[in-house]
Amino acid sequence: MAPATKPGTDRTRAAAATRAQGVRSAWPAVTGLLLLLVSSLAGAPTAVAGDDYPAGSRIEWKDFDPTLFARSRAENRPLFLYFHGQWCTWCRDFQEESLEHDDVVDVIRRGYIPVLIDLDRRRDLFTRYGGRGLPFVVIVDARNAVRGRFTGHVGPEDLARVLAERRRQISVTGRELSPSDEPIASADAFLEMLDQVYDPRTRRLSGSAMFGTLSKRPQPWTLAFLLRQDAWSERMPELLDQATQDLWDPEEGGFFFFYDPDQPDRARALETSKRLDQNAAFLWLFADAYRRFGNEAYRQVVERNLDYLRIHLWDPEQQRFYSSQYSDGFYYAQPMAVRRNLSPPPVDRTTYADASGQAIAALVRAAEALDDPTLLEWAGTALEGLERHLRSGNEYLHALPPDGPPELAGYLPAQVWPGIAWNLHATAADARDGDIEQTLLEAVSSYLDPDLDAYRERRTDAFEPWVETRTQAALTWWLARLPADAIERADVDPKRVHAQVIIPPGTDPDDAALGFWALDRQ
Repeated sequence: MAPATKPGTDRTRAAAATRAQGVRSAWPAVTGLLLLLVSSLAGAPTAVAGDDYPAGSRIEWKDFDPTLFARSRAENRPLFLYFHGQWCTWCRDFQEESLEHDDVVDVIRRGYIPVLIDLDRRRDLFTRYGGRGLPFVVIVDARNAVRGRFTGHVGPEDLARVLAERRRQISVTGRELSPSDEPIASADAFLEMLDQVYDPRTRRLSGSAMFGTLSKRPQPWTLAFLLRQDAWSERMPELLDQATQDLWDPEEGGFFFFYDPDQPDRARALETSKRLDQNAAFLWLFADAYRRFGNEAYRQVVERNLDYLRIHLWDPEQQRFYSSQYSDGFYYAQPMAVRRNLSPPPVDRTTYADASGQAIAALVRAAEALDDPTLLEWAGTALEGLERHLRSGNEYLHALPPDGPPELAGYLPAQVWPGIAWNLHATAADARDGDIEQTLLEAVSSYLDPDLDAYRERRTDAFEPWVETRTQAALTWWLARLPADAIERADVDPKRVHAQVIIPPGTDPDDAALGFWALDRQ
């Protein structure tokens, strides 16, 4: 475990990156500046290997365990659930400036049971408690009732005051909701909303509608849905070009995690982590865009994105994908000639079944778009690795950590996305051996909850059952590709799934886009 990053490190690196940007613009004309810049970087802050919080923390963090609720009751101390990601820049700022502040450490020690939760390892908990972004804090009492919840970097003074007063504080992304707000529940309504939020000036889906302001998160699945709408054919090139301008790394390839166009300081607007699931979604999108428009620029994005995945997030020996590469604003602000003299951001070597399924499915889409059978072979190899590493009985487990056995059974996304991958690969390879896919589909039936009348996110007694739109949308897309007799044999009811493809006010429209795509196609 590496020591925690010192406060101010990222701001120092960001300032250095801003200075380097000025050098970068003059790079072709001032070749001698390279040696001077590299020399100056020798004394600049470098990436801490992993930035593995909680190393060095003064808070006695616990792993999440349901038995903590009994302890909470006995000690009359609520649980302080902190969701983070090692790849998350804002989490590092929050940790250094707020969580490790003397006043906050003191109030947490005296009044709370602190629980540290990795978003990716326990995405089920993240969605169960309503998480939409990082950093994410939830205060829950001994009865597992939410007493407070907030997303983002809360300053140390405000955080200490809220915790000391045990004040109820609920914050959500977006505008306040009213009783008259209705969810979006059809492809037509989805298209109507997207037409309202399309902003031709910024070339983004970022305006406001009666539904509310569209999420600032990237929207690859929404763009993939719109790619199939003839009415959007003239708008799509601008939307795709803006997405690459916002998120694409022109030096090493790969899409960054997040860009906030309303933040004037680009060093703070761009979250430079690169996640497997998001890069898979963009790979799928640009592969389809190349097939639709034949634009060579899209082909180049696909090819370079494949190179990025192959070099950084793929283990050819173990035949598995890693989950993410950490953020490092300083490193990514440099041209490649400088990056070669720096240590690249570390990689989280955890493998996740759902993200791997997305990556494999995207490989198949790219293989078809580029007419490249080697990509189909890569997808088949990755499917074999998924079987070897994460199969348990008739299902897949959620995660394979780099330092332990596979974990988390009974997670619906871990069945749905591999099922999509098996389906796409079998169809493209013209070798429909549906045994594994049918087995996964039959496993889905075991997630049916009679009280919800829906397929729940986790098959567990530890929590009240719940449903996630993103999973239901992907399941809808998978079911739309299957013959009716296969669905009937698996005892899965598509109508129950379709009923969950909705966008409640205040949630991310991109979560439902795959489902609306499938329903619109039907």
